[in-house]
Amino acid sequence: MSAAVRNPDIAYAYSTPKLPPRITEEEYEAVLEKSVEKLEFRNGQIIMMAGGGDTHSLVKGNAIHQLKAALSKRPCRVYDSDMKVKIEASSLNTFPDAAIVCGKPQFKNDKRNTLLNPGVLIEVLSDSTEAYDRGEKFWHYRHLPSLRTYVLLSSEQIRAEVFDLCEDGTWALTTFDGFDAILKLRHHEIEIPLAALYEKTILDPASPLEEEV
Repeated sequence: MSAAVRNPDIAYAYSTPKLPPRITEEEYEAVLEKSVEKLEFRNGQIIMMAGGGDTHSLVKGNAIHQLKAALSKRPCRVYDSDMKVKIEASSLNTFPDAAIVCGKPQFKNDKRNTLLNPGVLIEVLSDSTEAYDRGEKFWHYRHLPSLRTYVLLSSEQIRAEVFDLCEDGTWALTTFDGFDAILKLRHHEIEIPLAALYEKTILDPASPLEEEV
């Protein structure tokens, strides 16, 4: 039988750390309204979303520009990371790097700042978020009845991974690699050269690492 722990410092070391108290979505919205940062609401907790670096920012901007051009003649809207998306089934509120809605967008309320029915969600990967974007976050996203396509864009390689929803409810992965590859979103009949997504990044072989102004 082990002896009782009497040293308070040792007892503290063996104690279970307390989790932050859970809050309601209404309390989260009140905090978010006053925040200059993007805040995610996950499992009853407020999570500050990490920022991206140079390549992350450029790839995200290039993707939004190319998607808007590809969908300009269709009844589709392309939203950037200022648009919050809510997954009603799991209560996750988050800010994807880009979202597409074809048809009428559905919002949480008249403020029109929380989207409920994206058909495509896009995340640009970074070291701090890649595991989450591939794992738990995709799990949440799969609970969106409207979602047909999930796209992951690398910020370290010229690579796009596209998860398409199949008729049997499974998700099929297609990977597009290299500067000459063409990204294809089959549910929306979109084709975008990866060269356009990675234009002027440090991964772009046509762009010098340092340019004189």
